[in-house]
Amino acid sequence: MKSLTASEARKDWFRLLDEVAAGEVIEVRRRGQRIVIRREPSPGEGVQTPDYGPVYGSSPVDEADRWGWGWEASGLAQGRDRV
Repeated sequence: MKSLTASEARKDWFRLLDEVAAGEVIEVRRRGQRIVIRREPSPGEGVQTPDYGPVYGSSPVDEADRWGWGWEASGLAQGRDRV
């Protein structure tokens, strides 16, 4: 993280904006307070797709049209074949 005073930031403002756009985080100190400038993440950036493997179990995906669910006395019974 780059750290500088407000006066220094004013002198190089456009260069600092280019650095922030490239991913650098800038800390500007003004009257004893810290002002942090950072780029906002793009939509979808850093978002990971959940692992749905446990939901589907070990059934092959090409047989998905045969997957089904059913109810038993104890509750939902998973993994029943519909065929």
